[in-house]
Amino acid sequence: MGFFDAFPDRSTLLQSNERGHPGFPLKVNNHIHTPYSFSAFDSIDAAVQKAEAEDIRVLGINDFYVTEGYTDFIDKCRAHKLFPLLNIELIGISKEDQDQGIRVNDPNNPGRIYISGKGLPHPSQLPADQQQKLDRVVEESNMQVARMIDLVNRWMEFQQVGFSLTVEEIMEEHAEQLLRERHVAKAIRVKLEQQAGSEEEFYGLLQRIYGGTLSEKPRQDIAGLEEELRARLLKAGAPAFVAEDEKAFMSMEEIVRIIENAGGIPTYPMLLDGAGGQITQFESDRERLLEVLKRRGFRSVEMIPMRNRFEVLKEYAEYFYQHGFIVSFGTEHNTTAMRPLTVACKNETPLDESLMKISFNGAACLAAHQYLVAKEGPDYPTAGRKEMEKLGRAVMKHYFSNL
Repeated sequence: MGFFDAFPDRSTLLQSNERGHPGFPLKVNNHIHTPYSFSAFDSIDAAVQKAEAEDIRVLGINDFYVTEGYTDFIDKCRAHKLFPLLNIELIGISKEDQDQGIRVNDPNNPGRIYISGKGLPHPSQLPADQQQKLDRVVEESNMQVARMIDLVNRWMEFQQVGFSLTVEEIMEEHAEQLLRERHVAKAIRVKLEQQAGSEEEFYGLLQRIYGGTLSEKPRQDIAGLEEELRARLLKAGAPAFVAEDEKAFMSMEEIVRIIENAGGIPTYPMLLDGAGGQITQFESDRERLLEVLKRRGFRSVEMIPMRNRFEVLKEYAEYFYQHGFIVSFGTEHNTTAMRPLTVACKNETPLDESLMKISFNGAACLAAHQYLVAKEGPDYPTAGRKEMEKLGRAVMKHYFSNL
């Protein structure tokens, strides 16, 4: 039975929502990663339980390249009385920006662009050729990381560390389907913990892994240690670095088509001042950014506020909302660091009332989109954003009333 099968039709839902809902706007987090890509959480259930404990009522899964976590995510959200939003994240190349040396939302790689697909239906059916492209990207990513693991093992053997890694072990213990370099760093850290008893032994082994240099992280800083392992072993110039094959990246245009064909809404993730306080050339002029995104087929943006100063986030979020965009916020949780799921800006500055409403209205639009694709098909009669927000509120009201 599909998620929306028991929902009434559009007009009935809207009529039932005339009196509104006393609890709106609800707390929303529309971007978390799960173990199906890489996550601070060991399971989807752990993520949903933490969201419930923080009174988050709308939660969005946003894994890289895969949707295999959707069924479990929906089930766990139902069990804990959260509304599930279904998203995906892809990485591609904007050739136009790459040719001009413009950094988009990756501060280190000109032309590299992260794109989210928001509000996907479940199950979604892609045309076979597009599904093959997605499968190829996952396969290429896994092959690249497998080569890294081989180099890590050679390096650690040379340094006489005393343990090695296998792809099979990492997939079984730390990953689901997609293998990423973060899994390698985590696996090394876990092996270190198992191998070393004392602090002296732990840092002695770590010094060997680092080729004689000392670690700068305290043992209890798990996320910091894993980032240090990535930097010293897996990044450019490190002994186990394997360059990504540019041919494995889809173009920005291909990604937008795939998201649309999957029934989702192409969404541009804004970096803003999240890279050392500097805004990339692509994002620095908000008026130009608005026009470029519209020209490229985007009507939806998202931010990860914990990276941004409050005033920067507020300026961009309100500007894009005022100009008709869907605006979403999330926390990612795609490192081992266990931070709150409640969305807040840099230095834990909370969202104000305006941003909370924008966040909820964005979630309502996406809830309406998921509902309409399921009930009326991907070519449903379009409606303005205000109408979509109203319908989304009705969808959520019906959902929570029938749990």
